[in-house]
Amino acid sequence: MTFGPFDARQAPGELARLLDELGPDTAVMIGLVPALLTIAQVADVLGCSRRYAARLVDTGALPAEFHGLHRRVPRTEVLALGERHTRIRTEVLDNLADLTRREGMYEKF
Repeated sequence: MTFGPFDARQAPGELARLLDELGPDTAVMIGLVPALLTIAQVADVLGCSRRYAARLVDTGALPAEFHGLHRRVPRTEVLALGERHTRIRTEVLDNLADLTRREGMYEKF
């Protein structure tokens, strides 16, 4: 998954790619993402549970500002973390595919 933000020239291509990737039976909602996100919004953007998003803040993986008792996380930090996680996940899966290919674990068609 690619995280934004996208400028006006990039947005149509990225939206078309996303719709192709998700398939015809998927509903997509487009909305604004505020500059400071709540834990629930962080979880929505990253596609994880609220508990995991809170743990990211508690461990320092995501910096947060406190507004009273509420934590707010800068959008730029959430998008950067999402990109890092995507890059790492892709690298790990590519390495796993290479390993299974080298070990002959794929059947020939």
